[in-house]
Parts: sequence; C-alpha cells; structure tokens
Amino acid sequence: MPFPFGQLILPCRPRRRVFILGAYPSALHIRWAPPPPHRAIQAIAVDNEPEPFWDGEDQLIRIEAWQTKVSWQKAWGTAAGTECNGSSGRWVREKVLAPLKLKNRSEAWITDCLDTYRFSDGAMGRVEDTYNPFAQVLGLPLVNPDQNPHPGEDDIVAEAAANQQQRLLSELNICEPELIVTLGNAALRVIRLFIVSADGQELPESLAPAGYGNTYNVRIGQRACKWLPLAHPNAPGAYQDAHAAWIKSRLGD
Repeated sequence: MPFPFGQLILPCRPRRRVFILGAYPSALHIRWAPPPPHRAIQAIAVDNEPEPFWDGEDQLIRIEAWQTKVSWQKAWGTAAGTECNGSSGRWVREKVLAPLKLKNRSEAWITDCLDTYRFSDGAMGRVEDTYNPFAQVLGLPLVNPDQNPHPGEDDIVAEAAANQQQRLLSELNICEPELIVTLGNAALRVIRLFIVSADGQELPESLAPAGYGNTYNVRIGQRACKWLPLAHPNAPGAYQDAHAAWIKSRLGD
C-alpha cells in the first residue's frame, strides 16, 4: 500500500550499519561476602546480562534492583560491584566500536551466537564449593552448573547451527548491515553459515595473526556487505597484539 504521492508503506526496522557477533552472553556478577565460615567470592553470576557485551557502567543500580527482586537478607552477607561486570563490553566499546568510528553502541547491532549465559569452570567451582552448601542451609535455590556448562568452540558452533540459525538470520535481515564483525573463531565459524564470497576471494576458516584485520566482500542471500573477522576480548596474546596493530592502523596513532 502506498503513502500519498506514491512511496510504499514498508516495515519500519531498527537498521544498524554494523552487526557484531560474539560467542555467548556474560551475566550480572556480584562480589559476595557470606557470613563466616563461608569464603568470599570475588565474582559470582547472579542474573542475566542486561544486553550483549554490556559495559557495566550502571552495575550498582542493577545490583540494587537485583537485591530487591530476590528479597536480599542480611543473613546472606553483603553484595557489591565487581570489575568483572562489563569487562568484555568495555573492550568492545574501546577496541572495536571506537576504531570503527562508532560513537556509541546504539550505532551497532550487538549479539551472540548463543543467547544464554554459560558457567565457566571457575564459576562452576565456586557455586559447588561455596554457594550450594550455603544455600542448602538457608533454603535458597540450589544450582546445578552441569546443566549449563562452559562450551568449547565446537560446542558453540554446533549449538548455534542446531538451535540459533533462525534467530541469527532474522537479526541479520532486520539489521541489514554494511559490515559484519565477528569476535573470535566460534563467531567466525557461525557467520560462515550465512555468508558466501561476493567476489570469489577465499574466506578464512579461522583467525590468524597474519592478515589480521582484512575485510572480505560477502553476500547474505542477495544482499552484499563486508565481513571483518576480529579476535574475542579473551583471545591469546598473539591475537591481542594483532588487534592492537589493527587499532593503530585505524586510529593512526
């Protein structure tokens, strides 16, 4: 159906110039000091991350809101903020968005291959040796981290291929990006489920320090865009060095 004078009425979508894909969400963490003899935990996940690659700037407000939701009691000890909150988000803000000349995250569509938090090995240990014994005494919900374990790269790719393709393709279609940025090998391999080379150039199957920061002309269906494979915030040192060199080339420092 047209508007007056002939322009078609089309869906209004929140298009973004840049689409950024990570691996899986983090969480809202607290620094928890339960009453003795229980040991303090510097960072324990207690709620969903507000958004992918959240920068943690409003963590105290969010921790207070979380305490209200769970009816926090003095008998549980104290809960405080932690530098763990938003560390990856700050890395993306300073080392991806800024070099791409994006003024804030609202200019990018930021998402993950998987859409739920996963316990790291360290987090699983703290839940099992500190939280669960405490929770059992006070009647709090017990947590079984084995039901939501830390995935390896192959696990992320397999789960995304099996369960997340429709969501990710929908997000790509809504975003209609000019540039796709993948962070880490898992995201690189997952985005390859959707793209093909637009000019016959061979697309990388994994990251390498050599050629780091190269962009590729790709298509998603009939739509052309560019693809920039980058390292994940927690990548090994060689990739952090390559990323630093890429930033320098972008910012001219």
